[in-house]
Amino acid sequence: MVSRPQAIGQEKIITTGGVDVALTEFPLSGRPPVVLLHGLGSRGQSWWPVIDALAERFHLYQVDLRGHGASGKPANGYRIEDYATDLGAVIDALDLESPRIVGHSLGALVTLFWASERPARAAALVVEDPSLRTPPNILEAFDGWQQLAALTPAEAAAWYHQQYPDWSDEDCLRRAETITSTVPGVFAELRAEAREALANGTTDRTHILAAVQSPALLVHGNSELGSMVAPEDVERFVQIMPRGRAMAIPDAGHSLHRDATDAFLAAVIPFLEGEGWD
Repeated sequence: MVSRPQAIGQEKIITTGGVDVALTEFPLSGRPPVVLLHGLGSRGQSWWPVIDALAERFHLYQVDLRGHGASGKPANGYRIEDYATDLGAVIDALDLESPRIVGHSLGALVTLFWASERPARAAALVVEDPSLRTPPNILEAFDGWQQLAALTPAEAAAWYHQQYPDWSDEDCLRRAETITSTVPGVFAELRAEAREALANGTTDRTHILAAVQSPALLVHGNSELGSMVAPEDVERFVQIMPRGRAMAIPDAGHSLHRDATDAFLAAVIPFLEGEGWD
């Protein structure tokens, strides 16, 4: 069961472009800042499995992306570029000179896009199982997410309980409340972006990697268990990224920090502390 972390968080709101971005700060004086970005249809609380371990070493900022969680939900503005703009505004508002950024899935793509426009701003990047290319079946996946998000929390919780029988009732309800509170435009705009990429043959996202100069760690799962990282893209990440590394967690799929917490922390903490940056 994913329980509330013991670390004490302080909730804050940062307004950027007329949109309120909610975050929870877990302060640790004198320690390096780490910004945490969740995946599609989720919220900052998705990081709860790793908060206590990270909060012992770093000054954390757990962000709700726009359209998710407690952040503002405008009618539009849900493409990766919009999220990256918000990330930049949050970092500037918090006066973080050289943050470490950890992003999962959509949050990882946002991290990479932001870093491609600010090549050396971050001290380090950790990207957890991002889809570095638009997969051919992604439109079906978006349709499923949209249908799930349109359910009531109770209906969605029942679906999660059926799909993940090892989850507690509390976990199922928390996840259901999260996805059903995500504004529909989030799924609609990113689906349209994916459809456009598939139609135009512009599905490869690895072109943004070359500009990133910060040390970067790609943590990915097993494609047979649901990882969204193609094996060939792991090789390309290391080849293209000037300071890129990759690490596999073979016993988990896409949500590594939740499903393989110990292995995720064993990979990520040393890297965030500076191991392998040279």
